[in-house]
Amino acid sequence: MRLGVVIVTHNRLNLLQECVNACLSQTIKFSKIVIVDNASTDGTRGYLKSVNGINGVFLKNNIGGAGGFYEGLKSLSLGELDYVLFIDDDAILEKKYNEKISPFLTGEQDAFSGTVLTDGNIQYEHRRFLSENFGQRNSTKENYVGRFFDYDLATFCGLYVSTKLIEKIGLPRKDFFIWFDDTEYSIRISRFCKIRNINDAKLNHKTVLSQELGYSWKSYYSIRNQYVVIKAYFPRELLKYRLKCYLRIIGGVVLAIVKRDKYYKNVSNMYKDAIFDAKYGRMGINKKYVFGYDLRGKDEDSICRR
Repeated sequence: MRLGVVIVTHNRLNLLQECVNACLSQTIKFSKIVIVDNASTDGTRGYLKSVNGINGVFLKNNIGGAGGFYEGLKSLSLGELDYVLFIDDDAILEKKYNEKISPFLTGEQDAFSGTVLTDGNIQYEHRRFLSENFGQRNSTKENYVGRFFDYDLATFCGLYVSTKLIEKIGLPRKDFFIWFDDTEYSIRISRFCKIRNINDAKLNHKTVLSQELGYSWKSYYSIRNQYVVIKAYFPRELLKYRLKCYLRIIGGVVLAIVKRDKYYKNVSNMYKDAIFDAKYGRMGINKKYVFGYDLRGKDEDSICRR
């Protein structure tokens, strides 16, 4: 079985080195390792050129995780591989990750994943179930009792997809920039098969999915891209989502007046920008909503995930 991996990185050299070492140390080797450098400025380019056995894709601009996975897959000759793994630079595969998944790669199933851990604890939100009205629920402890379970939505954290399925459904949407690109891709996968999680195949995800209170610049992409996904795949739910966004817009204006806090006005404007950009197809990066833009007017100390 010929296995490939696409890794997207941006200015996290220490994590990337650990990620690459884990990929090179697999008991069942990758046939091809592609690393997409999203215009890093921390020495990543020099490091990648110094490591044997990997293929670097060097981008002139940071086009986000969505664009990174698009360019990484685009660079592959899919006919030379059977399955491709998607991971970010903060995903550290256990040494037997490929070995644990390989027995299931019989050609009868086209999408697989492993169990995502952070500090030894399962991160259930990486594997989710989808309902007909775009309702989502995380996997639970019970799902990980047996050898595997089938589900609907995966993050790009340890997801294997067969090249024959990639040829059918195409590449990820690069114009999402960040967030919901993996959800949209999972929905395309679900048109052909469930995703099967192999419980004993594990990886350590060193970044906990954001649970921060309030909104940040990244929220713009979540709002916009979610609108696009609902419009494309769940059109009956679009009116409900639009009403929810309009209430956020109105609520933000009211709270800004009542609390005399510009933060709420900025949130209102962000919702307005996101839904109108989605409605009129203005995708990709929005130069207003980038790392460093803080809705509260303070320096943001969080780190861009990609």
